[in-house]
Amino acid sequence: MKILHVYKDFDPPVRGGMERHIALMCRYQRQWAEIEALTCSRCPRTQVMTRDGARVTEVGEWGRFQGAPVAPLFPYYLRRARADVVVVHVPNPTAELGYLLARPKGKLIVRYHSDVVRQAAAMRFYAPLQEHFLRKAVMILPTSEQYVQTSSTLQSVLQATPLGEREGKIRVVPLGIVTEEFAKPDEARVTALREQYGGDYVLFSGMHRYYKGLEYLVRAAKDIRAPVVIAGEGPESKSVQALARELDVPVKFPGALSQEDLVAHLHGCAVFAFPSVARSEAFGISILEAQACGKPVVATKLGTGTEYANLDGQTGYNVPPRDPEAFARAVNYLLDDAPLRTRLGEFARRRVETEFHAERAARQAFELYLEALK
Repeated sequence: MKILHVYKDFDPPVRGGMERHIALMCRYQRQWAEIEALTCSRCPRTQVMTRDGARVTEVGEWGRFQGAPVAPLFPYYLRRARADVVVVHVPNPTAELGYLLARPKGKLIVRYHSDVVRQAAAMRFYAPLQEHFLRKAVMILPTSEQYVQTSSTLQSVLQATPLGEREGKIRVVPLGIVTEEFAKPDEARVTALREQYGGDYVLFSGMHRYYKGLEYLVRAAKDIRAPVVIAGEGPESKSVQALARELDVPVKFPGALSQEDLVAHLHGCAVFAFPSVARSEAFGISILEAQACGKPVVATKLGTGTEYANLDGQTGYNVPPRDPEAFARAVNYLLDDAPLRTRLGEFARRRVETEFHAERAARQAFELYLEALK
C-alpha cells in the first residue's frame, strides 16, 4: 500500500502539533506501507526532501493568505503522487481545493484536527466547498468523540451521509506522543530548574498563539501560590510579556525549549497549566507530554478533545475558559496537596503510556486505511 499524507507543513522544519503528528505517522506507518508526504515549501521552488526519514515533496508557493499557502501546482503534484490512500489533514484549504481539482484515484481519508475557528467570516463562503470535500471522504478521523459531538461541520456532514453509511463515516483516532522521549530527564538539570525558579513552579509550554489563553494565565498568576513559567514562543509572546510587566506579576519566560530542556522543565514542575480559550485547541498534545512526565494538569472546558486528554478529577482539573480566578483556585488546590498531585500524575502517566502512544495511533489509523481499501 502507498499512503500519502497531505498538509501545508512538516516537522521539521515547522514545529507544531499537526506537523509533529504527521511526521510521527510517517515514521511508524512506514513499517507497514510505502509512505510519502506532500506539503508546501514556504518559497517559490518545489523540492523533494527527506524529513525525519520520510520522503516529502514540498510544492512551491507564492505566499500565504490567512495561513493557507497559495500554491498553484499543488493539484498537479497531488494527482501525480498516485497513492492508494490519500490522507488529507484538515483544516487545510490548499489541499481541500487541490483534491477537488486533481481528483486523485486513491481513497480519500480526512484526518480532522479542528474546525476553522478564527477565519469565521471567510467560512461563510468557504464552508459549502469544505463540506463538499468532506462528503467525498471514505472516512473522517477526528481526534475525540467530544469534538465530533460539538462540531457543527462534522454534524452537518453526518446528516448529509446516507443513514446506512453513517456508522463507518466518522471514526475517532486520538493523537499520540512518543512517551519514551519523556521518561528520563537530566536530574541535575531538573534540580537546577527548581532552584532557579524557587521550588515548586507551574509550567506552560507550547506555541504562543491566540487560542492558548496565555493572557488569562498571566492574570491568574497574581493569585497562584507558586512561580509561573511560560515556555515557548509565537505571535502572542510580546503582548503576553507586556501584560506581565503591566500587572507586575513575576512570570518567567525562558523562550523556546530544546527537547531535552522541555523534558527537564516538565519533570521539574508541580502542575502543568493549559489555559486555552477557543475550539482551535482541539486536543492538546502538550497535555499528553506533561502527563507522560507524571504531572497533573489544569486545563479548560472547551467541548473539545482537551477534556478527553485531561480527565477532570482523574488526571487533573478542567475549569471554565477565560476565568483566571477559577484557574488559580484549581492550581492552588493541587499545589497544597502533594499526595494528590502524585496520585493524579501517576494515573495520567500510565494512561498516556497505554492509550496515547504515537505508534498505537499510527496502527489504529493504518487499520482503518485497510478497511477503506476493502
